[in-house]
Amino acid sequence: MKTINNFDADKYLELNLEFWQDLEKHFVAECCGIGAFDFSKENIKETIVFYNELDITNNLEELVTGINNSKTKTVSSSILNLSENKEIFKTRIEKILSFI
Repeated sequence: MKTINNFDADKYLELNLEFWQDLEKHFVAECCGIGAFDFSKENIKETIVFYNELDITNNLEELVTGINNSKTKTVSSSILNLSENKEIFKTRIEKILSFI
């Protein structure tokens, strides 16, 4: 039996790709990873007005549920150029949700 070692968050993040791209304020994720993004409360509030807030919220809540249900230890995202412990990633997403 093959063990899955990594949860891919992109299937949820892709649903609101333009939102994530608009949060990419400090260079680009391809070279700078998660550091390219501005996840401050102010920036999220300024950016989300251009998108369907309910849709983003629902997709992020589904992402958190997926992470909680996964047996993996890590979560990765090519959109965010990141791979990290699933609890740290989940905390990051929950913080973003709290700012919406």
